[in-house]
Amino acid sequence: MKRLVWVGIIVVITAIVVMSLRPKPHVVALGHPEIRNVYNYIAEEAKTRLKDEYLIDVPLSGTVERIVLEVGDLVEAGDVLARIDSFDLEQRIRGLENLIRQSRAQIVGVDSGKPKDEDIDVAAVRAREMRDALRIAEKERIITTIDYEQAKRDYERTQRLIEEGVASQSVVDDAARIYKGLKEQVERTRLSVDAARKALEISELSSNLVVASVDDNEYLREVYQAEIQNLEAQIAVLTSDLKKSVIRAPVAGPILEKYVSNTRVLVAGTPILKLGDLRTMEIESDVLSEEVGSITVGDEVVLLGKALGSAEPRGKVARIYPAAFQKISSLGIEQQRVKTIIQFDNETLQLRAGTRLDVRIITDQSDGAVAVPERAVFRRNGDWFVFVASDGTAELRPVELGIKNDTWAEITEGLSVEDVIVLEPNNDLEPGQRVVAN
Repeated sequence: MKRLVWVGIIVVITAIVVMSLRPKPHVVALGHPEIRNVYNYIAEEAKTRLKDEYLIDVPLSGTVERIVLEVGDLVEAGDVLARIDSFDLEQRIRGLENLIRQSRAQIVGVDSGKPKDEDIDVAAVRAREMRDALRIAEKERIITTIDYEQAKRDYERTQRLIEEGVASQSVVDDAARIYKGLKEQVERTRLSVDAARKALEISELSSNLVVASVDDNEYLREVYQAEIQNLEAQIAVLTSDLKKSVIRAPVAGPILEKYVSNTRVLVAGTPILKLGDLRTMEIESDVLSEEVGSITVGDEVVLLGKALGSAEPRGKVARIYPAAFQKISSLGIEQQRVKTIIQFDNETLQLRAGTRLDVRIITDQSDGAVAVPERAVFRRNGDWFVFVASDGTAELRPVELGIKNDTWAEITEGLSVEDVIVLEPNNDLEPGQRVVAN
């Protein structure tokens, strides 16, 4: 019995020694290849912007009342943005309406009166005044037209420069503001010339008729009718200005910038607000010039970022600018980049202009591929391998790769979804060593 006990003790000790000398298994993460879509992409930073921005300026010279809207407020198309004090316009219209009533009353009394010497003198003086007024109006129209044509050429030139990535948006906004302001002035001077010409025609007609028809007062009917038409033309101009005194939003969108807050006297063309059109929200990304050659219009884009949470909505490349520009990276390195515009559906995302995003522009894609995590594949002697767990032992398996990115690698040959692979092999793992799942 003692001998059997000692034999048993020796066997147990031997087993313990053998087990202690045996290599310990590697604890690794195990898993199966997956069927998924794998794509190559170019990753870049980006930000949202509004394609269409509206610089709201003052259409008339006058006192602009306090603007209560603030930057960030959303307005609907047609909402009142600002008001110009219209008291002067209303009074001028009221005065002209009184003159029309006076002329109509004079028509009634045509038969009871004849022209006098002072009427002839007044008519002649009025005709001279109207000729002077017409010359002044025509000179003003010529000068304004010259300025407008120059502003138009400047605006078209800046439009071409921004398409080439040379000019900034602020330069285009300034050119557009000047161009639109002068365009409005040209129209106003044209109306002024027409009104002055009509007034001259009336005054000359009045003067001629007064001289030629001293004994015949029927001419007064035509004179008063012409005066009424002249007054109505002036009322039409003032009524148009009165409508412009209420400045309304051309589109729905947020207030991007506010240039005037308190009540101020401003000249026509002075900017007061900048309004964005939410329907034209797009994404702008500056892509390295050496990478942009692999991108084409219509390529799908994955959108990422804190503003999106866990969602990964998609967009499409809409436009690639024709010229590169120099940009200094965050590390101080000079780079040549090309501006790329991405369209996306902002109706549900409701991103604001200037939101920072990360984008992945897909340049190649394989749908329904056998894929493994990028960390699972490695090179040895120029070939790609993975470790397959077979009966608890690490087996080196050669594989052929397709598309590979920072996250996934497509396996075109060498694996199936039934295989168990080491997801993150370490440098100490060798073929034939035992592995267990962590």
